Amino acid sequence: MATILVVDDEPADLGLISSALEKLDHRIVTAMTAKEAVLAVRKHHPDVAILDVMLPDGNGLEVMRKFHVMDDRLPVVFVTSSSESGTAIQAMKHGAIDYLVKPIDVVELRKVVARTLEIRRLADRPIDMNAETQSLDTQAIIGRCPAMQEVYKAIGIVADQDVTVLIRGESGTGKELVARALYQYSDRVKGPFLAVNCAAIPEALLESELFGHEKGSFTGADRKRIGKFEQATGGTLFLDEIGDMSAVLQSKLLRVLQEKKFERVGGNETINADVRVIAATHRNLEKMVADGGFRADLYYRLNGFSIHLPALKDRESDLESLVEHFRRVACNDLGKKVREVASDAMEVLREYSWPGNVRELQNVIRQAILRTNGPVLLRDFLPDFTPLSDITKQTHHDLEQLISKRFDEHSHHLYDEVIAFVEQQLVKVVMERVGGDRNEAMRRLGTNPATLRSKAALELLDLDPTRDDAGESPFVRSRMTLEELEKEAITRTLEETEGCRKEAAKRLGISVRTMQRRVKELGLT
Repeated sequence: MATILVVDDEPADLGLISSALEKLDHRIVTAMTAKEAVLAVRKHHPDVAILDVMLPDGNGLEVMRKFHVMDDRLPVVFVTSSSESGTAIQAMKHGAIDYLVKPIDVVELRKVVARTLEIRRLADRPIDMNAETQSLDTQAIIGRCPAMQEVYKAIGIVADQDVTVLIRGESGTGKELVARALYQYSDRVKGPFLAVNCAAIPEALLESELFGHEKGSFTGADRKRIGKFEQATGGTLFLDEIGDMSAVLQSKLLRVLQEKKFERVGGNETINADVRVIAATHRNLEKMVADGGFRADLYYRLNGFSIHLPALKDRESDLESLVEHFRRVACNDLGKKVREVASDAMEVLREYSWPGNVRELQNVIRQAILRTNGPVLLRDFLPDFTPLSDITKQTHHDLEQLISKRFDEHSHHLYDEVIAFVEQQLVKVVMERVGGDRNEAMRRLGTNPATLRSKAALELLDLDPTRDDAGESPFVRSRMTLEELEKEAITRTLEETEGCRKEAAKRLGISVRTMQRRVKELGLT
């Protein structure tokens, strides 16, 4: 049986709240003034306090502060009228668990109280205060699973060896943290550590970012720029997403690794490169080499020592320690006092497949900490996230089956059939996400019905697969070529827009220049 303090100066509201909670076998203590409320907390040690914002002898916010002087873990639920929303916001900001608006909804009241009691129950459990007060290393690599133990061993083996290291792993697995660890345990730790994301910088700018440029070397180069290879002299340069680097830059990087020399863009002076390079990628470089997308000689030069980071889905035993670490980091950054994560919330986190890996987990925990009022992160505070990777896995499995079946049946239209299948899955997911709103789905897809191949996709959009608003739908006629489909889509869209190429291009999701070029090439002028 829980003890609940109800504080309200309105007898009717006091009676309603008390009666609703007594029926759940809770012990109810009541007060009608701030003074009575403070005395009640001191005497009865309630598990939850339900507190009116405005009392005849005091403000609810000040009363809550007095409560927390006596019991800093006492969860408070405020009761407010709709005209006092500003005060309610202030209450949540200063540590209230929740608030209820008059007239009181009994069902909502009981739901809020049940959740608040769960928070109190969890908050009363002892925790390791040493863990809370010990120094927090936000750059630490967290994990004890066997795969991570191998990562630690690899770092220990190669950190103080002045060789190039290639870090492999999916996006979000923590490749930069490993690069920083290699730097911190190396002989170059007194030099700088600089990181460059090769995928985030346009090719035209990446060369200057890495190697620098001379004044006047290109339009806009109004001064000399020192690149990262010079800035990192004596230290470590981390090149993230190296697989996205162009062939031209791959060639220049290879020279730096082989000869330890380079020139600034537009310059003739040869500069010595005293820097250790650590590279990372989520791509399959071996396949890229085989396909001609990545230089084999650069691959072998980078792959002198390789470290593979496991995906979060393969680190199930590490999830709890990662959540705990990110809870502490978020609380430290946001000034929150969330002491633990409830078991139901942890269960939700365990069931998710984490396609964004550790980075996604950190973002989810941070969002949840922001939403949490009180000492415990409950399931309700977790942001909504759909396990898209689960959808992807199932779609991939079904697609493999389709390809295998139609290949064995000697289909000569496999390309169109596969595209139609993927299109159907895409439309299905988008329609679910937009609540069945066809117009919104088409806007999100960036297309119109005339461009769709799949009969099933049209049915998902609640369209007659044999007709559209303009009449017969030629894009569902069997065995149309890609060019025929494109020609039909452009023709239909131009008809719908009364020949306005700008609007037609917008509906088709292409540029006006592309529209004009394709109209000419397809003979539609």
